[in-house]
Amino acid sequence: MKKTAIGLILLMVLAAISVNAEENSKTKAEKMIGLCERAQAKLDYILDKIENNEAEELFREAGEELDKAKKLYNEEEYDGAIESCLEAMHKFRESAALIREEAGGKIKDMIEGQIERMESYISRIKEIAENEEIIALLDNAESHLEKARMYLENGEAIKAESEVRKAANILKNLREQWKSRYGEKIKQRLEKLNETAKKRIQFYEQALDKLREEGYDVQDLERDLNEIKNDLNNVNSLINEGKYKEALPKIRELYREMQEFQEKLRGIRNES
Repeated sequence: MKKTAIGLILLMVLAAISVNAEENSKTKAEKMIGLCERAQAKLDYILDKIENNEAEELFREAGEELDKAKKLYNEEEYDGAIESCLEAMHKFRESAALIREEAGGKIKDMIEGQIERMESYISRIKEIAENEEIIALLDNAESHLEKARMYLENGEAIKAESEVRKAANILKNLREQWKSRYGEKIKQRLEKLNETAKKRIQFYEQALDKLREEGYDVQDLERDLNEIKNDLNNVNSLINEGKYKEALPKIRELYREMQEFQEKLRGIRNES
């Protein structure tokens, strides 16, 4: 009786162990499938934005392993599901490593481009800068860019990017100083050019009125003058918004248009 009872107890214990093991495998399989699905979703999002055939092939193979794991899970083959999940995760990791390698190269190229543009900007400013304070700021920015290059050569992109940001902040502060110092002068120059342009347009309108009275066909000239007026309005808007940098090339273009218009007026007079 005792032997039978012990035997039954042992069977119950073994059954309990078996059930617990099965439950653990099931839980583990569920968690691993969930991890694989999250990895799949993230990589799928990234692969939509880049082109890497090798990474895409590994991603496809990993997806097949994940599908296999889900099938085994549904068939209650939890250990098999876990094995397939491990294989899927391995391939997802390999795919991610290839993406990271490609992204690292692009990041390096991007940082190098930023450094080159800033160095070129600093070089141009140094050619015209006379203020010692400004030159000192430029030297400081250059030192950060030199550090950035050093970090980049050592494969430390994060540190390189940090130095680039420091240089960028210095140059940003410098531009703000220049804007406050020279912004008013630029504004005055633009406003003067703007007033001159308005007077010229008034003169052109009077000239067209006279040509009409004399019987000339001035439709083409009227169209050209309307375009000039529109361009002048755009310049006025930029000046009013304080966008002097954008306004300056626009007003230069406006003066070129007015010069061409004036030559057309002379051409009509010469034809007569």
